[in-house]
Amino acid sequence: MKRLALFFMLLPGLAYASVSGMDDINPNIPVETQEKLDEAITTYYQHPSVQQVDTVLDIMNDSDLLRKKTAWPPMVGFLTVIFENNKEHLFDWMARNDYNQYAQDVFISALLHAKLKETALVFAQAHQWKKDELENLQHTWDDVDLKQLEVTAPGHIDTLWGAFFASGDVVYVNEIINVLLRDEMPFSPDSLIGASYNLLKEDKKLAENTLRQYAPYHEPVRRALSARIAAEKDTTKKQLLQRILRSGSHSDKK
Repeated sequence: MKRLALFFMLLPGLAYASVSGMDDINPNIPVETQEKLDEAITTYYQHPSVQQVDTVLDIMNDSDLLRKKTAWPPMVGFLTVIFENNKEHLFDWMARNDYNQYAQDVFISALLHAKLKETALVFAQAHQWKKDELENLQHTWDDVDLKQLEVTAPGHIDTLWGAFFASGDVVYVNEIINVLLRDEMPFSPDSLIGASYNLLKEDKKLAENTLRQYAPYHEPVRRALSARIAAEKDTTKKQLLQRILRSGSHSDKK
């Protein structure tokens, strides 16, 4: 298995599910397990606890979830923020499981994005990575700050949702709204511009669908939508945001 297949390096055109793969049920994982994971992730910022992170790490390691790389981006986004904000628990979490190869890659990806390179090296050594793998890790260092992440590749939207659920910070929601409101560009189907256009259309569709999905459950999402509605000058875009907000205006269901 190729080590450290970071989510920024995944091929375009893959269809990404939302948090924990709940939009793309994995038949090899009990539905109850997927629901337990989804609950632990999507409610974390509302009442954060070490036990919820323990649940995420155990399921990540003990199930087939990460065999489907559609589950990697939200998990990396979630754990990146968790690791940044809970450094005192890192070594307990590192020692909690043996971690299968997929879980190791996701764990290390999150450590790197959390700017914890030395800890990532310790984790890799503890899991007996080979010398060339460690050398590769030392050079695989991504300076991307998720709060400044622009959605330019498949999986980025799911990464931002994972980071939001770990923090409740609307900065991640605002970037997803930015994707939804991007102006579409003219294209030729046979050109690279056309490929970019098609990716943009998929990103916009995913942004809208996930905003509709999560707005009813999360007050910060509705707050971010309300702020953008107040600031938006384009009538068509304002109406789109209003429709999404109305779909999530009933009550917090979680």
